[in-house]
Amino acid sequence: MSLNIARKRQIVPPYTKLASGYDYLMRHVNYKQWAEYVYHLIRMSDEAIGTILDVSCGTGSLLLELAKKKYVLSGFDYSNDMVKIARQKLHSKALPFPVWVGDMRAFALQRPQDAIVCLYDSINYLMEIENWKAFYIACHDNLRSGGLLIFDVCTEWNSIKHFQNYTDKDRTSNFKYVRRSYYNLHDRIHHNDFKIKIRDDNQVYFEYHKQKIYNIDEILASLPDDKFDIIGAYHEFTTMPARNASERVHFLLKKR
Repeated sequence: MSLNIARKRQIVPPYTKLASGYDYLMRHVNYKQWAEYVYHLIRMSDEAIGTILDVSCGTGSLLLELAKKKYVLSGFDYSNDMVKIARQKLHSKALPFPVWVGDMRAFALQRPQDAIVCLYDSINYLMEIENWKAFYIACHDNLRSGGLLIFDVCTEWNSIKHFQNYTDKDRTSNFKYVRRSYYNLHDRIHHNDFKIKIRDDNQVYFEYHKQKIYNIDEILASLPDDKFDIIGAYHEFTTMPARNASERVHFLLKKR
């Protein structure tokens, strides 16, 4: 009996089984607001932007909102399961934007982009600062001269304030989960541990998500100033300077 139970418990990579319930889990996120903020930062930069690549595009919700701004879009994500859903959503809206599986640390496009975005703290999944630097270089190499890079991070203050020893659970007709979140102050890693059950599947799945939290000064120091001009690091969907008490920080860079 114990062996049978063990076979029903399976650890899978992040955003594998979670993908099927991700849009429900994230239903509180105002993607329209996110798209408007991206649009505002682009307008503020005075750059003419027509093409945008969404790095770590997830299930494509931001792409759907940015499409309303008439941009020519594309995107990729590390998770094949998330990309499948993004393709389905774009197809249902008759949007012909390409979406594929890719790695933010190393990618190459056929044509340089006017802008690259990487949002909802996706970059925090990179555990080492050297991988952040690889991301910057990949973005630089796939942007036109004067092109924009917009990315955001979650902060230590956000982890401590909202997710220290936080547990929630919910379910739909096809999906249920339990999430336990906690922050390790010593190694500055934010953990989201998911227990997931899919309808008509007798497996119980576990996904362990980890995000590395760097402070603003560390991130600014990691940016290659010979390749980008730093236009700003902004506090929580504003154009005010980021500070230690910011829960989310958006960075706006321009390729030299």
